[in-house]
Amino acid sequence: MRLTTLFFAFVNYAFNDKGRRAGKATLFHSLRLTEEMALKQKYLTKSQKLMRSKNEIEIEWDSSLSHTNLIDTPDGIVPLDNFSQEQREQMMFEILQPETMKSADARKLGQDKARSKNKLKEWIKAGHFCKKGIELVDEIFSSDSLINVHHAAYRLNLLDMKRKAQRVEQLVNYIKAHNALLDKPNSLNSVNFEELLFKIPINNQIGTDIVSNEEMMHAMKSFLQRYYPDHPIKLMVLHHDERLPGEITGGHVHAFISGKNASTHQYDLRLAHIRNVNAFLFDRKGVDAELLSEKGRLNREQAGDVAKHMQEMFYEFVNEHFFHPKGINADFHPESVRKSEKRMQMRKEAKLAKRDRSFNYHTRLLEDVDSLENKSKSLNDKVSLQKKTVDDLESKVVYLSENCETLIIKGDALEQQCIKQEIAFQQNQRRHSKKIRLEQEVDERLSTKRKEEKKLDASILLKQQKHTELDSAIAEKQSILDRLSVMTTQALYPIHKMLEHMNNRLILKGRAGAMEFMQHIIKAFSADLPAELRKTLIKITNNTGDTELENALTRKDSQINDSLDM
Repeated sequence: MRLTTLFFAFVNYAFNDKGRRAGKATLFHSLRLTEEMALKQKYLTKSQKLMRSKNEIEIEWDSSLSHTNLIDTPDGIVPLDNFSQEQREQMMFEILQPETMKSADARKLGQDKARSKNKLKEWIKAGHFCKKGIELVDEIFSSDSLINVHHAAYRLNLLDMKRKAQRVEQLVNYIKAHNALLDKPNSLNSVNFEELLFKIPINNQIGTDIVSNEEMMHAMKSFLQRYYPDHPIKLMVLHHDERLPGEITGGHVHAFISGKNASTHQYDLRLAHIRNVNAFLFDRKGVDAELLSEKGRLNREQAGDVAKHMQEMFYEFVNEHFFHPKGINADFHPESVRKSEKRMQMRKEAKLAKRDRSFNYHTRLLEDVDSLENKSKSLNDKVSLQKKTVDDLESKVVYLSENCETLIIKGDALEQQCIKQEIAFQQNQRRHSKKIRLEQEVDERLSTKRKEEKKLDASILLKQQKHTELDSAIAEKQSILDRLSVMTTQALYPIHKMLEHMNNRLILKGRAGAMEFMQHIIKAFSADLPAELRKTLIKITNNTGDTELENALTRKDSQINDSLDM
């Protein structure tokens, strides 16, 4: 996730004179009051009224960017410029509320109320009130609304008791003090309203393109409604005019909530802080959490802890509901940054007016002016360098002007030469074009020839392959024929020998040797000879007219056939 830091702080403004002056000053700044009628504020001294000017106030922001400031209204978030200076001043006075009373008067009324209450309790304890009188006094003591003093005095006068006038007088004094202090804070030191500030520091470079100004206002509003539902939001504005033109960072929210609890009508905002912090700590650590006293009496260190834990609550809330869905995680600065000299100086100046701080819109403007001056100086240096270059060029122009006629003559000659060269070039170009066309035609013909040669080569290769195959087939068949010839010769050898013996018998016909050859023929006439071949030999014998041999061969053939049938 992208990491960022936040600035979240809150300031309480009491009912006393100091609280009203400071509260008026911050509302004056938050509502961007600049009219002359609003400048004459009561909290300024005479010298301040004389020295303070409209420009001195406007130096805290850029008036040309006022249209970017926003305010939350019942109808939604709208530009602050929608409201006139008079309407804004009326808002300021509604938040401040009319001055209740002087501290001395409030203290005296409180003392009178306590004194009368104690006196009445003493009389009840001593038995100086009847039963109905005690019930009436208890009813008045338990009331937290306006009491009709005349009706209460009348009811007490109807009862029978000693020193009735004295008792009625003390009850009337109590009721008058009660009514005067009704709906007033217990002390002028009680919180009238509280300001909360939420800002994403500029150095985090998270602008309105990532978190819009409206989203920042929704985040603050949701946080307050979640943790302080009984303390109404009196005013919420967003300033986006404390920045340099063109920047999209620096937007920050000012929210003002009432110190008065809308449910209990008590000014218990400080107690609400402690209750929220205790609940937060309990959720974190359970029964091991070190909770703060909810009576409201805290030392300096404990008050600092409340502020610290409230910041942690805010960080967790905005991370969960607004930043994490955007891929952003807000975390505190490391210890080294928090204890840096710059941070210590900023905390030291936090209570000063913005115009009196070292880090404010005015100082940023000065830094921007310094930056612009440095850029201007750099540009001036560049201009000086360019001016020197221009001077050099002017000198060269003078020199060139003096030689202008010579250059013109040379130029005319060069122009004629260029014309001739252009004509020659065009001729060469035409010849070159013709040559290219011829080359293209030759290439095309060669390409056709190459294709034909490729086809012939393929055909020759195919025929060669066929010839090779035929040679192989012929060689194979010749081999078979050779084998067959040998086999035939071997197979016909017995017949050849028989025919030879038959021929010799015919030659020796009628002589003694003829019978020997007959025995050789009959012996060769065996079952190894095929039946057809045996028949053929018998026919040959018949053709020779050798009846004796024919009959002998016929008998042996019958014997061979009979033996084969078996």
